[in-house]
Amino acid sequence: MRITIIGCGNSGLVHAAKLIEQNVEVALLKTSSAANGKFFELMQQEEGFNVKDETNHGRMFFAKPAFITRDVEKAVSFADIIMVMTTTLCHEDVAKLIAPYVKDNQLIVLIPGYMGSLIFKKYILKNVVYSEWETTAYNGRIMDLYVRITFYNPRNAISVLPVSQSERVLSLFTSLFENTRYLRQHILESAMHNPNMIVHPIGMLFSAARIEHSRGEFWMYKEAFTPSILKVIHDFDRQKNSLLETFGCEPLNYFDAAKWRNESDLNKDAMEVFRSFSNAANKGPAMVNHRYLNEDVPVGLGLFSSLGKAVGTDTSIADAIITLTSSLLQKDLRREARTIQYLLGKEQVTKEDICTAIEK
Repeated sequence: MRITIIGCGNSGLVHAAKLIEQNVEVALLKTSSAANGKFFELMQQEEGFNVKDETNHGRMFFAKPAFITRDVEKAVSFADIIMVMTTTLCHEDVAKLIAPYVKDNQLIVLIPGYMGSLIFKKYILKNVVYSEWETTAYNGRIMDLYVRITFYNPRNAISVLPVSQSERVLSLFTSLFENTRYLRQHILESAMHNPNMIVHPIGMLFSAARIEHSRGEFWMYKEAFTPSILKVIHDFDRQKNSLLETFGCEPLNYFDAAKWRNESDLNKDAMEVFRSFSNAANKGPAMVNHRYLNEDVPVGLGLFSSLGKAVGTDTSIADAIITLTSSLLQKDLRREARTIQYLLGKEQVTKEDICTAIEK
């Protein structure tokens, strides 16, 4: 089995390290020059990178990929599995970039997804299976000279398109990541359970003045989620779960979902788990013009809003956040939104259209 990871940022390198540790052949493809350029050059010089795995007693090791490249054809042709670990804002650019080189029977994985498989299907006219994850199996970040793995989710759920391939794909990923043994019904359910869609915009929007005033000393997960802000999250959850029930999915609120992902002991109180996670979270963001808003509002909330309007469920809280964030950033985030109409290439979309798209 050979895997190409597209994206040499935090998530890409953390997952590459865990795969290489298991002697999986991994290639790394960098498609942008926007971030982590110096670390990429260091990796190329050293033909790999140092890792400190704090999820495994601080174990240090050197991760050596099969190769590290900007050559798209070489990287895509190498792979049985292509893991796209860029931001979701890059999905369309990545889809266009790799489309000429994708082969039949490859598996393309989007981490996270936000129903991005439907974008890739527009450009890739091959017999390809897709998988979407709502979040990563492991967390960590690039330090100056090494990659630090800080956390793993005890449970990681994925979805598959077409749905008929779900059990086969799940079995494959369970063999690679022991915590990845759970299925969502379809890519829409995965998209709606992306935790970033809720906490990033709400935490940022209601803390905008604090972020600007603190000049880099803001700790979002510790500071932002006061009792009043939790009420907004609970109301958003009700609207999200109404949409999920429309598509045959079980309701699940944000805090219960966070406990399910982040905590081994499911007998613990969900808010206790959230506070424990919050106390261990990193500082930031340091500015309001940040991907927590630039990505999760148009891609996550924009998608949610468009789905709700297509099937007649209430999305008023998401709509308000989109409006206020657009004003905050002085950007038209509705125009930039990833809508179901755009994904399906139709101005008028029915529930039946959506069900067909997420099943087949």
